[in-house]
Amino acid sequence: MPRASVIMPVYNNAAFVLEAVHSILVQTYSDFELILIDDGSTDGSAYLISQITDPRVVKIFHGTNRGLVATLNEGLNMATGDYIVRMDSDDFSTPDRLAVQISFMDQNPWIDLCGAAYTTSIGEVTRVNPVSHEEIRTWLLFHCCICHPTIIMRNSMIHRLGVQYDSNYPHAEDYELWNRLASQIQMANLPVNLLYYRQHQGQVSNQHRAIQDVVARRIRQRQFSQMGLELSDEENKIMVDILQFNVNANDYNSYAKALGFANWVLDQNRKYSVYNQELLNMAFSRCIARIPYQ
Repeated sequence: MPRASVIMPVYNNAAFVLEAVHSILVQTYSDFELILIDDGSTDGSAYLISQITDPRVVKIFHGTNRGLVATLNEGLNMATGDYIVRMDSDDFSTPDRLAVQISFMDQNPWIDLCGAAYTTSIGEVTRVNPVSHEEIRTWLLFHCCICHPTIIMRNSMIHRLGVQYDSNYPHAEDYELWNRLASQIQMANLPVNLLYYRQHQGQVSNQHRAIQDVVARRIRQRQFSQMGLELSDEENKIMVDILQFNVNANDYNSYAKALGFANWVLDQNRKYSVYNQELLNMAFSRCIARIPYQ
């Protein structure tokens, strides 16, 4: 069996898929299988995939589009490696990505899931997410701070917990999963650039932004419920302004609402001890002061 299983769903990405595949096939670490699942593409992606001859590539072709969640879960069920690695068909990994992440996981057996830093294009500033587990768990209340196509997970954890992506959270299935797992496993983010994340009009975050925002609110509300809180529409709007760094310190009304909301949540967290109080206070402070985590 291979040491790692790389899962790459493909749907109508003919312009980018071969570059994404190539970035995996030329990894300095070679003990892996690449599970390519074409989910009913109509743009020639399936033909391009069919021409790949590398024996490490496992190719699956759907006659019709089943959706990303079903395709991801199929990949999880097929994976035979000790580690499961995610990769999108419109991004590309650095040549040492597998070597770096597998080495980290081998040396830190208590970590079950690990993401990494990324850039949106060559030469751009590396985007670093919270590194330690408690930081990640806290910042997940605000936004998805684990970049999905950068992750590596232990297959043993997937089987132990029966992990599957949830189709009830379309276009934010990763954000939901990280929040669900945060209280059950230890997570980390490496502050090292291991992926170039391609931004284009066809990607999910651009095509389904409105749905993504609604689903993200549901995910956050589930976390707020653990602190005994049910957010009204107005309170949710304040939270969104905070997490999007939109609080205007020069607007007394805006600033007072944000500060009052943050103190309300902090008081509730003090009662329920869901998050590390110091880290939660720091996250609110950074967002209100417009200082993103980097």
